[in-house]
Amino acid sequence: MSWIYGIIHPGKYTYRLPEEIRKQALKIFSNERICVCTGGNEKNIFYNKNSDNLNNDWLVIGFGIVNSDNGLKILNDSSWGGLLVNPGFSDRLEGHYLILKWNETNFEITTDRLGLRDIYFSFLDGKIIFSTRVDWLSQSVDTEINFSEFGSRWLLFNQISTNSVLDNITRVVAGSTTKINLLSLECKTEKGNFPLTPDNSTHNITPFSEKLEKFIGAPLKNNFKTALSLSGGLDSRVILSYMLKNFSNKTWETHTFGSSDHPDFIVANRIVKDFGINHYNINRQLPTVQECIDELTDYTNETIVNGAASGILQLNNYKLLEGYNNTIIIDGGFGELWRREFFYRLLIKGKGSLHNKNLNEILPHLTIHRADIFNEEIKQIMLNGCKEQLENIYGEIPSITAIGIENWLDIFAVKTRLPNYYGHEQSRIDSFVTSFMPFAQFSLLQSLSAVLLELRKDGRLFKKIINDNNRKLSKYELVKGSTTHPYFLNTFQARLWSLVSNKLNGHNHQVNQSQFFLSHIKEYVNDIVHSKPVKECSFYNYKNIQKIYSDYKSGSVNAAQELDWFLSFEIFRQSIYSVRPKLP
Repeated sequence: MSWIYGIIHPGKYTYRLPEEIRKQALKIFSNERICVCTGGNEKNIFYNKNSDNLNNDWLVIGFGIVNSDNGLKILNDSSWGGLLVNPGFSDRLEGHYLILKWNETNFEITTDRLGLRDIYFSFLDGKIIFSTRVDWLSQSVDTEINFSEFGSRWLLFNQISTNSVLDNITRVVAGSTTKINLLSLECKTEKGNFPLTPDNSTHNITPFSEKLEKFIGAPLKNNFKTALSLSGGLDSRVILSYMLKNFSNKTWETHTFGSSDHPDFIVANRIVKDFGINHYNINRQLPTVQECIDELTDYTNETIVNGAASGILQLNNYKLLEGYNNTIIIDGGFGELWRREFFYRLLIKGKGSLHNKNLNEILPHLTIHRADIFNEEIKQIMLNGCKEQLENIYGEIPSITAIGIENWLDIFAVKTRLPNYYGHEQSRIDSFVTSFMPFAQFSLLQSLSAVLLELRKDGRLFKKIINDNNRKLSKYELVKGSTTHPYFLNTFQARLWSLVSNKLNGHNHQVNQSQFFLSHIKEYVNDIVHSKPVKECSFYNYKNIQKIYSDYKSGSVNAAQELDWFLSFEIFRQSIYSVRPKLP
């Protein structure tokens, strides 16, 4: 990711950054009270390159876009500098970003309103240290995993709270602003919120469509080379329909990740061939064992166990885009919200429980089984933490009675899934390329309740847009997971079709990927499972881990998936509990 690491001290102090971080830095800001360094993808790092006043300066990482007289403007060093001098500047901003501003007495951190970039800080020996990498902070801070906070991250679809999962480390995210007095180190954080204003409009989709169209077209209109991540799904096809409608297919290109036998590859390649679109198929060769281990360590630490270990095989295809100069990648991420896909199981089976606020009945509809590796005490702490976080989220969202259960679930997704899943993935991708998700822009999401609920269900909204923009795109089947289904099926029918297809054809891409990846690094996995730190770890149930490993060795596909998740968590645990050198 494009990253930040810094130290604040209230008096004159000679700073020495940890050497391994200093070596990676592309820019270091330093004066008597602060030292801030940044590195990673230089195309996603912005600062005043003409400034010589280190006591009054700013730094931004990420991607910013703002309304101007000439439409949407993508921000560069100069335009960032002009924007940040205006009070209330964040009210105009879209995109994903992290902003640092400071003068002689104050230091201010501002995060984007949806939570797609975050930062962490901690008090340490009369100093404040902060970083976008929580694992880096853990090397200096006396910290442990807070299983009450981490529990929803492991037991449910995603973490519900936006708190740090580590003790003694504070997270700043989702429109929050932290102000630090450089003299006293007094620290105040104003938490952001996602407002939903009930809309009484005629539910015309035109305003939504026009706004989405502007976001999709912004890179090309700002003279950036544009590349669309095209899959066989509905979300990227909506974006493709706007690009075909508004721009010559010679001015932009598409790419698809994955192997040639995957349905995404097959369907996407049929489309680009028929429309004559410049297209690239991107599928990394299998890295060496050591490369896999190194990449896995970075991945699970950067994303805080966002996925199973084998996920790097697909997700690190972004590495092959590192050479894309002056290119912005458009991604269909979070399009599911506009299809009413999030928390579908809870909507179907848990309506009464949601209305009655019955936490014990709600939680089973939010659970995902990853791996049964923890002892009973830790599992109970995690479960209690899930209930507490769910109880708290009720206080942050307008009542179900006021906005309706479907709107409530969608705001639930905005407030929990964006900062706790998509945000960590966005940060990771920022280290390779400049990308953004048109569907996850603040002003677009504010119009959520203005789009008729009946249109959002079953992908009707997207299918109407596709038909209006380019009806030919509706003749291609859609991909869900590792299967395809006819374009005209609704959500329930598509789920049923995929379920039946998987059973008939024996497809399970996730598990097959787990088996393949674990086999590739089998000696490393064996060493981890039988290592002394794992055997003696106080919060593991080692007998369960042994059984998972034994069942995996016997060919169990379910055990392979559990082992895959165990490996991801164990690498994160090792990073957090490793020997901590003293901060210079």
